[in-house]
Amino acid sequence: MFINFLRLLEDVFFPARCLNCQGRVERQELFCANCRRQLADIRFLFPSGYECKNLEGICIFYSYERGVKQALHKIKFEKARSLLPRAAEELKKVCCFVDLQESWKLPQPLFLVPVPTDKARQQERGYDIPTGIFKIWGEREQLIWYEALARVSSTVPQYGLTRTQRRRNVKNCFAVQKSVQERNILLVDDIFTSGATMEAAAKTLKKAGAKKIWGITFAGGAQV
Repeated sequence: MFINFLRLLEDVFFPARCLNCQGRVERQELFCANCRRQLADIRFLFPSGYECKNLEGICIFYSYERGVKQALHKIKFEKARSLLPRAAEELKKVCCFVDLQESWKLPQPLFLVPVPTDKARQQERGYDIPTGIFKIWGEREQLIWYEALARVSSTVPQYGLTRTQRRRNVKNCFAVQKSVQERNILLVDDIFTSGATMEAAAKTLKKAGAKKIWGITFAGGAQV
């Protein structure tokens, strides 16, 4: 009862705000309903357009702009861990696995594999962003959470790099730490831009025997 009273006081004096318009929202949300409609931008991309030959399909859910960009920037660079469950809640509001399954004719069972963050950045933040967003969603959709990949070499942030530099930056930076032989995989990450990171991860999984791989991300600022 005391905890509920504290939450009530918090809601009165420090209400949660939409990161796009600053209007009041429920404490578990990032965006108000109106901004969510503006920012949600579910797009199915052709892997060939991004030189992602090891992916069967790519889907992104939010445009990497305005409130979405601000939220991910805070999570990535300002250690705003409290925004992770709110981002997971936003993902649940726009992404239903049944819709993906129907669009891609996804097989079962399907393993949900996160693209791991650079170890130094993960230690500095104290959390892994793809895990923080997608694990909650995966459990809700009754998917198999499977941390099959590990980062084995450090990389610089991809921001500001050309497509060629991005691919060179992540080349051979992943290794498989669990068996993926003949397994179908849904590869998840927080953002898709050039496709370099996701393709490097998918290539590593394919070399280790993965059957088919699809990629999904919370946001996208895809560049052709």
